[in-house]
Amino acid sequence: MVTAEQKARIEANRKLALQRLKARGIISSNGTSSGTEGGGKPATGGAAPAPSKQDDMAKLQAAAPPDSVRDSTALLEDRSHKRPLDSIRPSIRKQDYIEYDFATMKNLNGGYINPEDRVGGSDDFDDEFGSKKQKTLDDWKREQQERRMLYENAPPPEHISQAPKCIECNVNIEMDPVLHDVFKLQVCKQCSKDHPEKYSLLTKTECKEDYFLTDPELNDPDLFYKLEKPNPHSGTFARMQLYVRCQIEEFAFKKWGGEEGLDQEWQRREEGKSSRREKKYQKKIAEMRLKTRAQEYTTKLREKKYGMKHVHDFSVVVTTGKDEDGHSYTRKKCIDCGLEMEESDL
Repeated sequence: MVTAEQKARIEANRKLALQRLKARGIISSNGTSSGTEGGGKPATGGAAPAPSKQDDMAKLQAAAPPDSVRDSTALLEDRSHKRPLDSIRPSIRKQDYIEYDFATMKNLNGGYINPEDRVGGSDDFDDEFGSKKQKTLDDWKREQQERRMLYENAPPPEHISQAPKCIECNVNIEMDPVLHDVFKLQVCKQCSKDHPEKYSLLTKTECKEDYFLTDPELNDPDLFYKLEKPNPHSGTFARMQLYVRCQIEEFAFKKWGGEEGLDQEWQRREEGKSSRREKKYQKKIAEMRLKTRAQEYTTKLREKKYGMKHVHDFSVVVTTGKDEDGHSYTRKKCIDCGLEMEESDL
């Protein structure tokens, strides 16, 4: 139930609201609405209509002198177009504190439906066929056909019997996309797995070490097709370059005179490695012998100067001090070779 205090508060608020409406000219002093039609009848609708822009301008022109009517009208129009708070800008950027603004996010339904592609959306996605929302089914089919032609040298066959077949099995018409698109080989996936000795991929290092090909030959696009992939060891390393084995072997056999010539080149290079390794070993041995001879020569000079067997001739023993236990230290020096000895008396 409403108490007496709450009723008094409601009545006071009602009086304040009526005073505000009277001050704004929405209702007259006798309590009737100022928005009447014709012969004093109130306007249709239960609530009092808000004053329109034309009513405000009429009241301002009636209250102001004739000279200031034009200025007041311009001021009112300027306020209607530009609010006072529009010139106030926040001093702190919200992007410094808000990482994800959910008020500006759009639901794209997992990327399958874009609201901008619908009727009435943005026209920023226009292409050669017109806007997506205006594209017909025939246009879409023609666009897909032209895109497919970019990756195929010939149009698709009219009948399945005319489709190209695998050169290994002569049965499958579905080719390995990597071998077909990159290396231009008409081989199916099953045959590429069954014949790894022909269709396996080799790295650039393997081509240089196993088939003795050079960098200019491997980088020549007229000689080899290659597939580039990110380096599996690190993203900052150079991209990995892959070659198909059959193409590498064909060029290597022509370069070295067949498989036997390639084996002879491998044997020649292995012998060259062994000879270089032997030369390096002999060089190290010669350096070691020079050091040994230098030591022998130094020993001979010492023997010539001091004799084969040197007997030390020490000087007078000199006491140098005592240790923590009170034992004294003595020092003596050879007059001939300069050898110093320090002894302690226990």
